[in-house]
Amino acid sequence: MFEKLVWQEDRMLCNGLVFRLQHYENDQWELGDECFMFYKIKELVDEYEHFFASRDFQCRRLFELGLWDGGSLAFWYEIFKPLKIVGIDWANRTDSNYFRRYVAERGLQDRVKTYWEVNQSDSQRLREIVGQEFDDSLDLVLDDASHIYEPTLSSFQTLFQFIRPGGLYIIEDWAWEHWPQCHRPEWRLAKHRGLTELVVKMIQAAGTSETLIRSVTVFYAFVAIERGTGTIPGPLKLEDHITLRPKRWFMQRAPQKL
Repeated sequence: MFEKLVWQEDRMLCNGLVFRLQHYENDQWELGDECFMFYKIKELVDEYEHFFASRDFQCRRLFELGLWDGGSLAFWYEIFKPLKIVGIDWANRTDSNYFRRYVAERGLQDRVKTYWEVNQSDSQRLREIVGQEFDDSLDLVLDDASHIYEPTLSSFQTLFQFIRPGGLYIIEDWAWEHWPQCHRPEWRLAKHRGLTELVVKMIQAAGTSETLIRSVTVFYAFVAIERGTGTIPGPLKLEDHITLRPKRWFMQRAPQKL
C-alpha cells in the first residue's frame, strides 16, 4: 500500500498529488492551491506501514476525525482506495481549491466526503453522519482531532459500536504529554488532560474481556484498538467494561514486612 509514496526533503508525492510536510515549512513552497498541507512525517507513516504489513486488513469504509485541509483524507483514500471515506473537522472553513480539484478530476464525489464545523464531542451529529454516509459497518476510524481526553473518549464511545468485529479504531499522537517539545506553557494542549490515561483504560478493557476490545497495539505516534466480537447493545461506556481488583482486598492481603 505504501510503496507508491515518494518522499522528498519537504514533501511527499503520491499518485500525482503533492503533500507539503508542515514540519519542514520553508519560503520556497507552492501556494495552498497547488498542494495539500500534511501534518504527518515519514517516521509516522513508516509506523503505519509496519503495522498494516503485519495483518491482512481490508478497509472499505473509513471515518476520519480531524481534517486540517483535507490532505490526510486524500492520503488515506490513496492508500486504501475504500468504497467510502468521510472526514469531519471542527474548523469553520470549507474544502480547499486543491481538494476540490482532486475530488472533481478523479470523479470521487460519491466516495470522498467532508463535513466542517462538526465537534468530535457531538455524539448525535456523528451518529447522523455515519447513518447518512455508510450503508454497513465501519472498517476503520482514525482520530487525529483534538488529542484531548474528554472529546477523544466521547468520540470513541460514540463510534466504536459502528466498527465491525476485527475493525480498527486508531488514535494519533496519543503520547504528546510525554514529548518534551510539548511541555511549553504556550503550547495549545499544555493545560489539557492528555490521552495516556485513556490508552491505559483501553488496555484494562482488553484485559478484562476480549469481547469488546480484542487487542491494543501501541506505537510512538498512534495506538490501534481492534474491535472484539461482542455486541454493544446500547450506548458504550468504557468504564463498564473494566474490572479491577478491589484496593481494599489487595491491602488486606498484602504481605507483611519482616
